[in-house]
Amino acid sequence: MDLQIEYLKKGDMEQYKALIDECFDGSNGIEIYEENYKENSDYLILVAKDKDRIVGSITFYKIDLFTFSFQPALEIFNVSVLEEYRGKKIGKQLFEYIIRYAKNNGYKTIFLTCLDTAHPAHRLYESIGFKRTSSVKYSFNVEEI
Repeated sequence: MDLQIEYLKKGDMEQYKALIDECFDGSNGIEIYEENYKENSDYLILVAKDKDRIVGSITFYKIDLFTFSFQPALEIFNVSVLEEYRGKKIGKQLFEYIIRYAKNNGYKTIFLTCLDTAHPAHRLYESIGFKRTSSVKYSFNVEEI
């Protein structure tokens, strides 16, 4: 395997969407991706490529606040690896890249939210050094009002 870690390019958007669709059982239409993703913004997507094929990704958002001692922080979203590539340390390599990025750019904390039932993901996160917290996540769907 010839693995490369790089930032998502607009030209790879369809391949990236296919990865997300496979790993998360569907997503928004490609036009939403193309319309909203901007390279070099506060919302960045890293992809792992085996040759020219996207086989994994991790998305992170920069939270450059200063209110609390754990800030500035990075928030992780959409960690994904194609099923046939799981167990090959691709997720770990993506996280190592993010951790280096955080250290080199003055970020103090990296956090993520994960479903209670995603046990393989829990094992990955904990093997890297993430710790389960006692936080409770709430959401509010504005479209339901």
